[in-house]
Amino acid sequence: MRSSPSRLTRCIQEIDLNQYDHLVVSSTYNLKYLIGANFDTGERMTVLLITPGKNGKLFIHQMFSNQIPELNGIEIVYYSDDMDPVKTLASHFSNNVRLGIDQTWLCSYFIDLLKHLPGIKFEKSTIVEKLREIKDSQEIDILRQSAKIADAVMYQILQLQHFPCTERDVAATIKSFFAENDVNELSFTPIIGFGKNSANPHHTISDQICQLDQPILIDMGGLFKNYCSDITRTFYLGRRNQKFEDLYKVILDTQLQAIDMIKPGIAFSEIDLFVRSSFKKWGYHSYFTHRTGHGIGLELHEGVSIHKNNHDLVAPGMAFSIEPGLYFPNQYGIRIEDIVVVTDDGCEVLNNCSKEVQYLELIGV
Repeated sequence: MRSSPSRLTRCIQEIDLNQYDHLVVSSTYNLKYLIGANFDTGERMTVLLITPGKNGKLFIHQMFSNQIPELNGIEIVYYSDDMDPVKTLASHFSNNVRLGIDQTWLCSYFIDLLKHLPGIKFEKSTIVEKLREIKDSQEIDILRQSAKIADAVMYQILQLQHFPCTERDVAATIKSFFAENDVNELSFTPIIGFGKNSANPHHTISDQICQLDQPILIDMGGLFKNYCSDITRTFYLGRRNQKFEDLYKVILDTQLQAIDMIKPGIAFSEIDLFVRSSFKKWGYHSYFTHRTGHGIGLELHEGVSIHKNNHDLVAPGMAFSIEPGLYFPNQYGIRIEDIVVVTDDGCEVLNNCSKEVQYLELIGV
């Protein structure tokens, strides 16, 4: 994925608006977004210094020179193991400038910078992260394709996974099916919860074997052209269970109504509060223990957060999950998750995998 030159231009405009003299960009994902390059430099410092009116400067260890693509308008500043990389960086600006620093720069580097330039003025910057919240048409198309692959994998699991099996077996199947769809890296370790384990929203995969008459929660995603997918479905293994169906319907109806609310100008807090009020009508609000959703893109969790105290407004181009769930300790949990992209007058749901109640069967039992 090669980035549009306009991303750097927009970044410089935001630097001017924030009245910074320079911006230090260190996040691997921010660098990928701005200059379209994947850097894996381990513990060695890699930062992009952006200065309005001047070419950007990429500071990177000399042994990674073969990782650097052609970068228009960016100067490469190499350093070696016998050099102090922070001192090299500090030599490119003065002691009295106002510096924006993105959120992932190591504290040890920052402390070293203050030793070299004790009078520098600095602020934590979210400039690049805010730019990443609004996806362009190329990014939306990749997210759309990534979601379609996740849909296909979920369908394959339902059709081809043999039960009984362990949670670890299902996770291995997920990885295999993503690979069959030319996605060789997962966006996160899948969450597979059988029975009581599904009551833990972030359950760690175990060797638990599935049993008849219990839910199975599957939360998974892959990395397609650097962009993440994320989908959750909950199924029932065994005979029809009316209590499960009733709870499932409450969650599904709540999710569908929350999705219908999404449009430019609505506050994220309104979406989250609606979900909580919907569950409260049924007396289940205390069993909803996490936010309604999170932004997604180059990272699984990036940008926006849909919770009751986030009063920021939804805008076209934003991509995020809507994933209400109910979790009953020592019993089971149900979660339904889709990714949506905000349009000019509503939103597009990227996941099309069925959300109807589905029952699975044990093979050979």
